Amino acid sequence: MGRGCFNRNNKMKDTFFFPHDFGARNDPKLQNVLMVYGCEGIGVFWCIVEQIYEQGGSLPIANCKSIAFALHVDFKIVESIVKDFNLFGTDGEIFWSESINSRLTKRAEIAEKRKNAAFHRWNKPQNNANAPTENANAKHCNAIKEKERKGKENKENNNIDRESKKAETAKRFQPPSIEEVQSYISEKEYSVDAESFVAFYTSKNWFVGKNKMKDWHAAIVTWEKRNKDFPAKKQTTTKNVNDIWGE
Repeated sequence: MGRGCFNRNNKMKDTFFFPHDFGARNDPKLQNVLMVYGCEGIGVFWCIVEQIYEQGGSLPIANCKSIAFALHVDFKIVESIVKDFNLFGTDGEIFWSESINSRLTKRAEIAEKRKNAAFHRWNKPQNNANAPTENANAKHCNAIKEKERKGKENKENNNIDRESKKAETAKRFQPPSIEEVQSYISEKEYSVDAESFVAFYTSKNWFVGKNKMKDWHAAIVTWEKRNKDFPAKKQTTTKNVNDIWGE
């Protein structure tokens, strides 16, 4: 198994790390992918694995198109890796990895055990009836610890409140359909390609940088402005479209 990256509180940074087996490339299923699609196929597989981790264990099969768009590979390669090599489970609408779900479950169990252990440490009774002075000191220390604990709880509650507000804001945002985007583009007489716009932000789960998109109309205005600001550049350079629109 890979080794994780931990901060000073020994909490795993999910943003930068997920565990996988050393030597996974020697798995017969991945060997088949390598024979058919070469190293490109292996790279596509691991990109799909990353997205499954990010989305909590599963993805819609319909996402194959947006994944292909984001990776600049043929849609048929992504679809084939998902369906043809027995690498993922599927019910026809979504697909998942049993290995990933097992690891996510194990990680949740470890987090719960650590939480319970911390709770017991904080609430361990102090028994020393023969040493009143030590008891007084212990009570003083416990009072300090209790104050620190409450301070941490308040901080955690504030973080939870902020996250809840962010989640509520993100929940209110409804991703548009290609038809809605095309209608708006036509109304404004813009030159943005509606299908590319929707596919690009679908691959990013409708995030702009680290924040959930709040107004897709404003994003289209930005795309249109950059179309006008860099017309020659788009014709003469092979710069990755993600680098242009994702900046």
